[in-house]
Amino acid sequence: MSVGKLFLNLLFPPRCPFCREILREFTPQKGAFPSWAKEKSIPKVLCRKCAEELPWLQKSCPRCACGLSEGKACFCRRYEYAFDSCCALGRYTGKMRETLHSLKYHNKRWLSEPLGKLLSWKLASLSWISSVDAVVPVPLAPQRRTVRGYNQAALLARVVGRELCVPVVDILERVRETESQTVLSREKRWENLQGAFRCQKEWEGGGHLLLVDDVLTTGATAHEAARALKAGAAQRVSVAVLAR
Repeated sequence: MSVGKLFLNLLFPPRCPFCREILREFTPQKGAFPSWAKEKSIPKVLCRKCAEELPWLQKSCPRCACGLSEGKACFCRRYEYAFDSCCALGRYTGKMRETLHSLKYHNKRWLSEPLGKLLSWKLASLSWISSVDAVVPVPLAPQRRTVRGYNQAALLARVVGRELCVPVVDILERVRETESQTVLSREKRWENLQGAFRCQKEWEGGGHLLLVDDVLTTGATAHEAARALKAGAAQRVSVAVLAR
């Protein structure tokens, strides 16, 4: 570690992104957190309490990342999603939800670094990750991007791409403003996003693209974005989100 980095760590010690406690070294106990985690690196990103208690998604549907009960089939068989597979870090509840709100709405951009690392570690454990050719962030509408000042999906995509050594390509665009999805029913969410995305015609990469966003709820955003990517470029689209 450089002298400058050591000095910054003394002034601003790294904190857990979920509870803001100063990070301290600890020896991870086997089974205390998901098997995909890089155990030697966990203490550099999370405190012991959050590592052990966060709502990690341990068993989930490989197609839509919804949590699964033993022996039960996923409801996603009823939907014709345009994306082929999905990975989610945890459930959208408790500290996970609060932290994603801070990243998305309260200008806590620094959270993208530890959260992006955690997501990339889970992705690295999946069999299909080696075939991914590029990472694509879900874009914000221009007006919303101007008001917020940043796109949280783009910040996450940058970290995921760096950690997985895969290029990040900004080839997806929103072609119209849409209502906020948070106030709409499941049916209205799907209607709201129809035709909202377009893949830029000048890019001809093809292959397997990894679409990155912060949260997946009904899957409407990921579906429409994946549909646009397949119409303009991709043969296969996988999705990675922090919470489901």
